[in-house]
Amino acid sequence: MSFLKTSCTRFVAWSLTLALLAQGPMLSAEQRGPDEQIPVPESVTQDVKLSKGGILTARIVDLQGNPVVGEQVSVMFHGKEIAAAVSDENGLAAVSGLRPGLHAIVTPTGTTACRLWNAETAPPTATTVPAVVSDAEVIRGQLGAFNLPMFVVLATSVGALVVALDANNAAEDAQAQADALAARVQALETASP
Repeated sequence: MSFLKTSCTRFVAWSLTLALLAQGPMLSAEQRGPDEQIPVPESVTQDVKLSKGGILTARIVDLQGNPVVGEQVSVMFHGKEIAAAVSDENGLAAVSGLRPGLHAIVTPTGTTACRLWNAETAPPTATTVPAVVSDAEVIRGQLGAFNLPMFVVLATSVGALVVALDANNAAEDAQAQADALAARVQALETASP
């Protein structure tokens, strides 16, 4: 393995190892500072038909589809809360006085984008009661198997590999120099009278 024999390639290998070690994990929402913007992933927008009087009724459910009781629900329009409700024993939360447009139904654990329509103009696929999943067990952005301990193990493994290759190359270089010296000594001994 002679690719690490020059000081330039050793420098690059060590720099990459240190860069991998210095790479921090992605921060969770709790670890971010108050000024940091959290990117909001694009979600599927539900088309929802409003009842007369601009009434929106949403069903708040957990991941298993069971109703969530007593969940605080907010309806947002352009980033401002325009209505709020609490889900009842059936997981239903209703607000009135809404107008058509793109809104967000927000619970403490998630956001659902909804396009609200009047009953006369709603597309045939519009639902009258959108389901909003709100579950405290939802975990997002964990990178699957690549979490902080995995990054530490990976960085340590790469670092150990670089150190081992560097030590192996240094040993090979020392052995080659010792062999060359032995060959020169033997050449001098045979040349001596």
